[in-house]
Amino acid sequence: MKKIVLVSLTAIFLFSFKSDSFEEGMFPMSQLNSLDLKNAGLEISINDIYNESKPALVNALVRLGGCTGSFISNTGLIITNHHCVFSSVASVSSSENNYLENGFYASDKADEIKTSLPCKITMSYQDVSEAVLEGINTNTPALEKQEIIEKNRKLILEREQKSNPNLTPEISEMLVGKSYTLFLYKTLSDVRLVYVPPKNIGKFGGETDNWEWPRHNGDFSIVRAYENGLPYIPEKHLEVNPSGTSEGDFTFILGYPGRTYRNQTAQFLDYQNSYVLPIIADWFDFQINAIKDFAGNDVDMKLRYSGRLASLNNTSKNFKGKMQGLQRTDVIAQKYSNQKKLADFAVNNSSFKNYQPLFQKNKELNERKFALARDYIYLNELYRNGIFSGAAFTQINNESIQSLSKDERLSYLEKNSSKILKQLSSYRGLESKLSLEKKLFSELLYQLSSSNLSEIKFLFDHKFYSGFSDSRKSAYKFAEMLWESSKLRRIQKNNSLMDTDLAKFLKTNDELIAFAARVNRVFSGMQKEMIQVNAEIDAIIPRFNDIEMEMKGGSFIPDANGTLRFTYGYVRGYEPKDAVIASPYTTVSGILEKTEGSTNTDYFLQSEFVKKMKTIEPADVLKSNANGSVVVGLLYNMDTTGGNSGSPIMDSKGRLVGVNFDRAYTATINDYAWNESYSRSIGVDIRYVLYIMKYFGQADEVLDEMGVKL
Repeated sequence: MKKIVLVSLTAIFLFSFKSDSFEEGMFPMSQLNSLDLKNAGLEISINDIYNESKPALVNALVRLGGCTGSFISNTGLIITNHHCVFSSVASVSSSENNYLENGFYASDKADEIKTSLPCKITMSYQDVSEAVLEGINTNTPALEKQEIIEKNRKLILEREQKSNPNLTPEISEMLVGKSYTLFLYKTLSDVRLVYVPPKNIGKFGGETDNWEWPRHNGDFSIVRAYENGLPYIPEKHLEVNPSGTSEGDFTFILGYPGRTYRNQTAQFLDYQNSYVLPIIADWFDFQINAIKDFAGNDVDMKLRYSGRLASLNNTSKNFKGKMQGLQRTDVIAQKYSNQKKLADFAVNNSSFKNYQPLFQKNKELNERKFALARDYIYLNELYRNGIFSGAAFTQINNESIQSLSKDERLSYLEKNSSKILKQLSSYRGLESKLSLEKKLFSELLYQLSSSNLSEIKFLFDHKFYSGFSDSRKSAYKFAEMLWESSKLRRIQKNNSLMDTDLAKFLKTNDELIAFAARVNRVFSGMQKEMIQVNAEIDAIIPRFNDIEMEMKGGSFIPDANGTLRFTYGYVRGYEPKDAVIASPYTTVSGILEKTEGSTNTDYFLQSEFVKKMKTIEPADVLKSNANGSVVVGLLYNMDTTGGNSGSPIMDSKGRLVGVNFDRAYTATINDYAWNESYSRSIGVDIRYVLYIMKYFGQADEVLDEMGVKL
């Protein structure tokens, strides 16, 4: 991997980290040399992890969709999580070939199944902060600053794309309004399924165990990347250590963690805890129940919605864990306390004299944001609804062509017709899920109908809603009447309605579209205010960061942002609550304890699987020293978040010993803060991966490719 780092990036990030706090951090590659990894337990050199001049471990890493993966052979094999390929497997499954339920294995490359998963490999990175911030000074208004940044980013990306036509350039914000890095990625668009365990193995424990410990699921899958129709040959692939780890062993993870918010303001956490987390968790729970009722026992319908349900369940439980964590800890109070210290430091430091008013301004801006929060969130969700989104889209385009001349209208339609038709064509498939979308539409209307904001109350000043109370029943009737009165519903049965005369169709006006027009006007005003408020808050954050870096004397780790990071720690248990001690390993014995005699469908395991687990004599290398049973899951104190799913867990010698897939429930607040006492991440142990592939999947060909002999 090539590295080009300018002085500004080094000045911001490269500080010495003391050994008493080394376990926390999702470190960019530019910070590795500042870490005392040898003293922590690393037995290889930093150059073996990241190297400018020759392939190193980072060259085995890939960004796979929203997850991480790693090459485990020189023929393009990639290991990642089962849940990372879940939707891809569902999309190629049917009631006749249900790979999601039964698993999949291609012993021959010709039998591998192509997916739509994008695979990206980091090729280089370069600090471009100076170029991104060109034309900005301390007096630049907040919105103008964002516009300049966006314009500069676009110009840089266009230039880089021309210079590197075979690579994908991306610019990532490392510190809000302050530091930006250009990454170049090699994109492989041909990724095929090789080995997927049965659902009852890969997702054992289901939603019952999601975000929990102890864990017993085989959350792994194997795919293969291709380039020009041939298996991709990576610069580096990981060696597998079938022996795994022991308690207390040093471990590290490389991956693409999605997003953390540790450098945000105290009010940001308050906003999340008071509005985003509870509202979205409740709304997602409503969707989950509605989808389950709608799908019933229809196998194909369950497959169709399996990915969406998994995503909704995952987010809902994650958000509930965050709320519980924020309530049980003093994270928010500590944030406010630290912010007060920053304000006091600014008062007593002449260098930050001009920064002092920013603390009051930040408070006032967030008060405006909080006032709009609830309704703004629900309106955002309304635009995702299958019934409303098409009406809103039609109205927006209708409004766009009203003031145009005939020639201008023709030009507009010629330019935008494919996009318009694609959006509206979603109505053609609406009939098969109409009852579900109506239920979701009416629930959003019900939530909005109880608003205290006058502009939201205006939406329900409608003849269809006249005389109705603010109840779910009334909201459903309102939604029903809007839909039944709409000409849009005819698209379901008449595909030619749009195709004959798009301009005429866009002039369609009915009660649903008229309602969408009201919502568009209200939401547009709220959106402008939120954009302005957020821009002004974002302009303040870099100045708060300046004060914090001065006060702390350095030691500033940028928030995770989907770029390549390094974290390290130890295989270690913990005490999640009083009198509960969580050991760092689970075994197959625990699977049998959970499944036998249980009526919980999340713990169901086919009788043949149970029999195998009881009778198979696995290789000794896969067994736990404690009870002689095969090791399944492992727990460690490394600093991870969403996006780290599928990240390789490596031992002190850089060998693969597991695959990260989750955090403990107490660690869902890692996005906001990390703490040794409650932050634990969860992985599937390499010993269980090999056990399932060898004895359940008979995947000997893949094991040979991986260089594993059992």
